[in-house]
Amino acid sequence: MSSVLQGQSPSHEEPTFAPPASAPTSPPREHHAGGGVQRSNSLLVIAGVGVLLLAMGVGVLIGRSGAARPSVAPPQVITVAPSAPSNATATAATEPSFTGDWPSGKRGYTVQLQTLPQSGTAVSAVESAKSSAGSKGAKQVGALKSEEFTSLSSGSYVIYSGVYSKKPEAEKALAALKKRFPGAKVIAVSNSGSSSSTEPPTSSPGGVGESENHPAPPSVLKSLKGTKGKSYEERSKNLPNVVSTG
Repeated sequence: MSSVLQGQSPSHEEPTFAPPASAPTSPPREHHAGGGVQRSNSLLVIAGVGVLLLAMGVGVLIGRSGAARPSVAPPQVITVAPSAPSNATATAATEPSFTGDWPSGKRGYTVQLQTLPQSGTAVSAVESAKSSAGSKGAKQVGALKSEEFTSLSSGSYVIYSGVYSKKPEAEKALAALKKRFPGAKVIAVSNSGSSSSTEPPTSSPGGVGESENHPAPPSVLKSLKGTKGKSYEERSKNLPNVVSTG
């Protein structure tokens, strides 16, 4: 083995070989320390997205399952408001109660001008009828409720003129009113519970002595026996209109 002395060139040159042209060289890959962490983060993001998608899918399935089941509505509480009062009820609530004008405890006669049915007649209509009668010339106009007196048939308001203790006085007043009130008549107003000391009407509550169909008995004429002059006249005024002589 030949040795080459320092500073001397070899006696012959060794042939040099070039790399083959067909084998291209690629740059060496660089290895970074953070590459593995980046890949781990990417895997975590992909896994998180997968879990999120899975949760959304489960939620959709649960929602569909809940929608398929019939829902039970909670019980409803229905409050019924009170209905508005009708006109009749409102009128009855605001209408004042009727107060008769006939003197308390008085038993006597009057001229009946008009009657109004108690059912369906407001107190204001009774007052209007009284005002109308007064405008036509009737005096001492008043109103009473027939059911409060035993001598009258119940069920009506009576518009009357005057309060008389004796029937002839009422008949005299009737003659003056008959022209303006064709349907007027004299009626007896009494109550069996009255304690008044005024003269009671001669006719009975049942109408005895007021017509030919119900004449008073002959016994009522006994009061005239032995009387003369003014006394006879006064007693005869209190007799019923029709007296039986049989």
